[in-house]
Amino acid sequence: SSEEATHRWTVTLGILGIAATMVSGELLKRRGIFRIPEAVIGLLVGVAAGGLSEMFESQTMAEDESFDDEFFMVWLLPPIIFAAGYNMNVPAFFDNLGPTMLLAFGGTVLSAAVVGACVYLAGQLGLAYRLSLLASFFFGSLISATDPVTVLAIFKVIGVRDDIFAVIFGESVLNDAVAIVLARTILSFNTPDADISLLTCLQAATVFCSIFIGSMLIGSLGGTLSALLFKGLGLARVDDKVPLEAALCFAFPWSCYYAAEALELSGIVAILFCGIAMATYARPNLSPHARTLTTELFETLAAIAEAFVFNYLGMAFFTFPILSGGQQSPAGGTVWRLALVTMLACFVGRLHAFLLLPLTNALRMRSARRTARELVAAAESDAQHRATSYLEAAQRSLLSTAHAFVVWFSGLRGGVAFAIAAAAYGDHAFSQCGDEGEPRPCDPAVEISPDLAILQATLLIAVFTIVFFGGAIKDVSLACDVLAKPAAEAAEEASSTSSGGLAATAAPGKGLPRTRSMRARWLHINERYIMPQLTVDGAGGGRAGGRLGDAELPSRCTSNCGLLAAQGHAGWATEMVPTKAREGGALCSTLPADAGAGGEGSPAPGGACARGSDGHPPKEHALAIASRLLESDDDSGRDASRGGRRSLGGSDDGLSVEHQRV
Repeated sequence: SSEEATHRWTVTLGILGIAATMVSGELLKRRGIFRIPEAVIGLLVGVAAGGLSEMFESQTMAEDESFDDEFFMVWLLPPIIFAAGYNMNVPAFFDNLGPTMLLAFGGTVLSAAVVGACVYLAGQLGLAYRLSLLASFFFGSLISATDPVTVLAIFKVIGVRDDIFAVIFGESVLNDAVAIVLARTILSFNTPDADISLLTCLQAATVFCSIFIGSMLIGSLGGTLSALLFKGLGLARVDDKVPLEAALCFAFPWSCYYAAEALELSGIVAILFCGIAMATYARPNLSPHARTLTTELFETLAAIAEAFVFNYLGMAFFTFPILSGGQQSPAGGTVWRLALVTMLACFVGRLHAFLLLPLTNALRMRSARRTARELVAAAESDAQHRATSYLEAAQRSLLSTAHAFVVWFSGLRGGVAFAIAAAAYGDHAFSQCGDEGEPRPCDPAVEISPDLAILQATLLIAVFTIVFFGGAIKDVSLACDVLAKPAAEAAEEASSTSSGGLAATAAPGKGLPRTRSMRARWLHINERYIMPQLTVDGAGGGRAGGRLGDAELPSRCTSNCGLLAAQGHAGWATEMVPTKAREGGALCSTLPADAGAGGEGSPAPGGACARGSDGHPPKEHALAIASRLLESDDDSGRDASRGGRRSLGGSDDGLSVEHQRV
């Protein structure tokens, strides 16, 4: 039939739109054009697709292109959120957990309150469309969901500081989940007999916390069970089981998602923490090829979903009654003033970054001073020097006002906010017009309902922030000096702090007294009790891509040549050694601990790990071997598992080592 043919052409158009978005975005990146991010290309492609349905006046095409909030929440958002958790830099995330949690929880609640109050007052003063008190705070909660996909994509290309990336990345992922749960909680009051009082607000806050904690536990449990399964099956020790490993990796996150939804919790929170738990405990139990495959596969699915989301937003201009003049033209016009007032309120609401980040700086320095006092109390020969180095490293890790401005500027709005608004519009959550005391059904022929006004304003704000803020983020990053330091400078800093700075306390038990901080206690419990039970080698996982952190290096590295984790050389190695297939562990495990006569772990003089006068490998050797590891292909992991011999750099400098099972 003609309708079936139209439907198939619409699907074809959507697939080609995703491809066009990704290709155009890649071409722009290659040319260094960051003022037109991929998200903007996606919006334009979506507008073009929606314009075709408008041109041909095809109702079938318009219906197929319409934004389906359930499809978004079930099929588009979960892959994005899970990939964020599975591929995140877990150590950096937990190192900056304080500011991340404050921004995601406290910041979102503050922003929702500020935006809701401003929108309500503006309506009462006649400055914008009038919303009820409940609708205003519902609008404030959903519009507080930031969507920095564009910003993070640019951050990866231009290379910003790890701590800034981790804070914005972690805030954005948790912020979406918090906004969804907060909006659902506010909607629970949208009943005729709802009693809004201090007691009911406290009950709602309790429900909010229970939903978040319960969802987090379900996701963490799913990730833990996956680690136990992979450890028990031992698929990493069997050849040609990579497809099975990858298939099993899909089972747990979506099981957690639907289990949480079935229990009326948050599937988004569950799948996020499932990704974090799997990255930490399950991924180390996978074979090297399976780690690479799952990482890239989940990134691919997330990239497709992100492109589809922006196409979806562009189509919404024609598939929803947003603008006047089309098939879906709203009878009451477009709420431009409400969008403007709300956008200004969002700018004010995001100012919490300038309040919360200094608070985290104060807490971080307080903890650092306490640790320094404990170092001095240890009464070791170099205790004072180590304490001073630790305080200096802590001082360098603080987030300045310029960094807070980047966090404020990165609060784009996007798919999550629009999905919540579209769900409320589809459910007619706020379809009553008139005064709050005398509500009446809205007349769609002459006026706009509150839920449609919220939908219009949300889309207009999302498009504005994506286009203008997303396009200007590179210039802001350069002006605020948040780019990562050059490799040489970072290596020198890492080398100087490895003996007494933050790197030295990354893992308890490395020559420093265990501090009383919650982070240090958790690291101790995790490394001593949890990791050995859940992972094959007890080393655990960390980050999926980028460089290894000092805390992630295998403990054997210290005794085997001291090549990667030796004092003064950890920075050189961690700057260059990639994590996939855990090549660092492969190198350390294959260097014989009794290779030389200089004592335990001392290699033979003149070999690949020849030591300098300081008792450690000279810098040139560390850089040479690390660079060859970086250049080696991914097949080294499989060759290692089969016990074969592989040369890391050729036969001219004696850098050939025998790989054993990692």
